[in-house]
Amino acid sequence: MPAKDFFLMLRPFNCAMAALGVFIGCSIASGTLELKLGLSVAMAVAFLVCAGGMAVNDYFDRVIDGKRHPEKAIPSGKVGKGVAMAYACALFLLGNILAFWFLPRTAFLIAFGFTVLLIVYSAVLSKAKYIGNFVVASGTAFTLVFGASLVSNYLVVGTLGLAAFFANLARELIKDLEDAEADEGCKKTLPMLWSRKSIEALVFCYYLAAIVLAYVPVALLSFGKPFFVGLVSLANFAFLYSFGLTLKGDFSRAQAVSKGAMLVALLGFLAGAA
Repeated sequence: MPAKDFFLMLRPFNCAMAALGVFIGCSIASGTLELKLGLSVAMAVAFLVCAGGMAVNDYFDRVIDGKRHPEKAIPSGKVGKGVAMAYACALFLLGNILAFWFLPRTAFLIAFGFTVLLIVYSAVLSKAKYIGNFVVASGTAFTLVFGASLVSNYLVVGTLGLAAFFANLARELIKDLEDAEADEGCKKTLPMLWSRKSIEALVFCYYLAAIVLAYVPVALLSFGKPFFVGLVSLANFAFLYSFGLTLKGDFSRAQAVSKGAMLVALLGFLAGAA
């Protein structure tokens, strides 16, 4: 069992983004970019909990992956299913122990709550993707709020986290449109229940909510500087472009553009705290 397979199972980019979200959330809430011990621990906790979520998802999706992604660690036999579950449990346990011993109680409760949510999602809700999408979309929002919990200041972070939630929810729907054929018979998604035009309208509403909420801290909460407005506006234009691609049926590019736009938005959030 090469170490590379265990590492790739974590989707390290996603876990690194979770850690970045914690740094951004804490930086916004505290008004400083200083990397202190508590924040470093919180970033490690986010990485570990996210990693546990990826591993446990691979465990529960092993049968579906055997048909759609046979090259992945469990279906290919590189990592045994029991080993994968033990790996996920160890990652979750280590992350929550660190949160319990070194972080404020609220931060520990958020870490523990999201751990439970990730397990429930993988075991149950990933099959009912029209519900599970809300769990996946909340990931960025949770990391931002988790970071803010270190200093107990949630007003701006909560608003930006909600914007990120709606933007991610739109991308999840676009991805469901892209995966419609592959999900048939395996998972229940909203495009299986609603017409394409209805899904497109919902994607637009989610993007619109994200765009409006992103400007609320500037308009009402005296937050943000030119770089914040500039980067967030760039991300918002990209979200609209993603919607345009969705209308054209280019779902692969649409969700890729949306993912890139979210990274730009997060950098904008960080610029607002600088």
